[in-house]
Amino acid sequence: MNKTWNISIGLLGAIVILTATLWFSFFSGEIKPPRPGDVDRAEPAPSVSVKSIPGGVDEALKAMVSANIAFNAPSALNLNDGSQVHLILSLTDTIAELKEVIAAAGEKHGASIKVANRMEARLSGYHFQITPITPEIQAVSRELPTQWRWEIHPRKTGLHNLHLTLTAHLEIDGQATPRAITTFDKKIAVTVTAMQQLTLFFTNNWQWLWAAILLPLATWYWQKKGHGEKNNK
Repeated sequence: MNKTWNISIGLLGAIVILTATLWFSFFSGEIKPPRPGDVDRAEPAPSVSVKSIPGGVDEALKAMVSANIAFNAPSALNLNDGSQVHLILSLTDTIAELKEVIAAAGEKHGASIKVANRMEARLSGYHFQITPITPEIQAVSRELPTQWRWEIHPRKTGLHNLHLTLTAHLEIDGQATPRAITTFDKKIAVTVTAMQQLTLFFTNNWQWLWAAILLPLATWYWQKKGHGEKNNK
């Protein structure tokens, strides 16, 4: 009995001492209650200094040279017609001289841009079927013009966008890396004749025309034919 009592007294004393220690630590600042937001507070992302970015890109951009370009873009096309887009780049010829070389139909545009020794020209447009005639990535000569050609065919009537993007391929850390230089956006009105519009209407709605016109006509014809046979009898 005395032994059990002594153990109980010892446990009670240990609990009292532990409680007092925790209470003292809490109010002395060693253990602080969590403040609102402490648990969910995220560590701020480390900031990246501009100086820490390798300067290979800037050096490659500074090494680029000026060049003139000229290209044509048709302002209007018939849905069944196609057209060519011709782009010329030169380090020596003026924009006016380059425009004179372009024989493809459409309004001629020109600009001065920065170029590298490898350039890519890409023509895109959601409502056009575009077929490159020349390689889209080409080496740029300092003396001779560099030329690109595409064949385009509209797929849908309306006013649609055509995009011409020029990209320089730079040598960055031993790897060829593309860098977009500029994009030209042109609008082309795709039209149809009255006969084409009628043909498109029948092509796109033949199921409804069959149900609304042809089927009633066929029913009327067979009914009339049946009445004629009865009258003959």
